[in-house]
Amino acid sequence: MSGTMTAGGQGEGEGEGKGEPPTFREAAFRVALGGATLAMLGLSWPLWVGRGGEFPRVPFVPGLPEPGWLRVVLGAVLVGSIVAGMAGRRWLLAGPLALAYLVAGDQHRFQPWVYQYALMAMALGALRRARALGLCRVLLVALYVHSGLSKLDATFAREVGPAFLTQLAGPLGLDPMSWPGPLRSAASLAMPAWELLVGVGLAIRATRPFALVGAVLMHATLIMILGPWGLDHSTIVVVWNASLIVEGVILFGRTGLGREVSAMEPMPRWGWAISGVFGLAVVLPLAERWGRWDSWPSFALYASHAERVYVSVRSDALGDLPASIRRHLRPSRLGDPWRQLDLTSWSRAERGTPPYPQARAAVGVAEALASRPGMAGSVRAIAWGRASRFSGRRTRSEAIGLEAIRRLADGFTLNAHPSSTRGSG
Repeated sequence: MSGTMTAGGQGEGEGEGKGEPPTFREAAFRVALGGATLAMLGLSWPLWVGRGGEFPRVPFVPGLPEPGWLRVVLGAVLVGSIVAGMAGRRWLLAGPLALAYLVAGDQHRFQPWVYQYALMAMALGALRRARALGLCRVLLVALYVHSGLSKLDATFAREVGPAFLTQLAGPLGLDPMSWPGPLRSAASLAMPAWELLVGVGLAIRATRPFALVGAVLMHATLIMILGPWGLDHSTIVVVWNASLIVEGVILFGRTGLGREVSAMEPMPRWGWAISGVFGLAVVLPLAERWGRWDSWPSFALYASHAERVYVSVRSDALGDLPASIRRHLRPSRLGDPWRQLDLTSWSRAERGTPPYPQARAAVGVAEALASRPGMAGSVRAIAWGRASRFSGRRTRSEAIGLEAIRRLADGFTLNAHPSSTRGSG
């Protein structure tokens, strides 16, 4: 795939000298990538430098120290690296290092746009322009292909797909929920199929101009569906989709079909390691269906098959929770002593982003709630595994009370226990 990407590279490597200034394409891409990342960091600032309110922190590396001053320093290094990297590519290398520590301390920070930025910044900062931009193209192709594949299943056709269709068809006076089931499913699955075709089309030089138009239309449609005039999801989702339009046009625009492309510059010693990291980023998402790789770094975005955890609190224990948490409890059904906690609403309110979609992260949140004074026996976590692609069936695990939730957390390969303090502190 990387060879196909390079073929569309427009000769970025032509006559590249050691101190030669960047081409317009490279400079524009660094500015677009950096500007979008700064905007998304600003929209989610409590996640990075704030305490994050009452929302618990579930680290990848338990016990990793994260005092407030260190978050501020690492955040400053990250922002400084992005800003300076718009002018000089070597500055970009500091950003992924700061991100690595911050993400290790909180799984919530492993956002898909953060993952994209870290990989691309590493390539742009360490490699010459032709190879760096080629790897960035490979990553975008992988994003579209894996994102499309992740939604081609029974659960998307029954759940998220119809919700998207309703937003699209409503202004036209159409009601997809009244359509025959097979027609509604086919229309729902046409959306991820479109995304998959965009990725494949961008990987092939002859079809790239058409795929680029398809990508622009796809992101514009998603902005309409997910924006404040639609499902009103996180503002970051709108910014990221808009930035992918700009980045895609910069990377894949003006393909120059039939033009000769000069030979690629020699690979630096560290280039093989970076190429290997990108290779893993392309291949590892194939393991997501079997639970061997997480959903967001697999680009399984809005994929209905992902793991789910429903965290509930007993109605008679609500007085032991602060108002900042109680306001995110959903009404209970008649006679039901449990009230479900809306983790997405809570996370967006206090941290500016949706919660990390892995079950272990939500189980860690449940454990933190059950660890609060008076709550040991009043929290329930129901964990559903990934859905089967064709049947939609899932495994189910339930834990009530602190000790049972801790045992459930112990069953995950990666850490599922919260940090010793609430929020990001």
